[in-house]
Amino acid sequence: MRATDDAERHTRVQAFVPTFRDIVAALDTLQAEREAAKAAPAASTPAPTSAPADLQTLLQQAVQQALAAQANGAAPSGPAPDDQQTGFCSLHQVQMEQKHNERGTFYGHWLADEKRHCNGRRNGRR
Repeated sequence: MRATDDAERHTRVQAFVPTFRDIVAALDTLQAEREAAKAAPAASTPAPTSAPADLQTLLQQAVQQALAAQANGAAPSGPAPDDQQTGFCSLHQVQMEQKHNERGTFYGHWLADEKRHCNGRRNGRR
């Protein structure tokens, strides 16, 4: 899920969580029914279940919610901003510090384990 800030992302995730839980519950039910069918004797015929139809409905609802969120101005019409525009490193999932030098202002963060600086992803490059 894309968002311009953490508050927007939090709102989107909270709106999606109930649908996600319904999908997980439907998948758990389907899995339990499949395991029960495997454990049952081969002579018995399995009872038809409505889990696939329910799952399909839940998935369509989730897609519709995601599309509605994008239609409400949540997604920009152009390409996604690079990490220098947002100040958040999408490679390492950390907030970057604003820095200045003779060439201007930029964002970056220190990678202690690699002993180097990272300026995030720029214009689709890594």
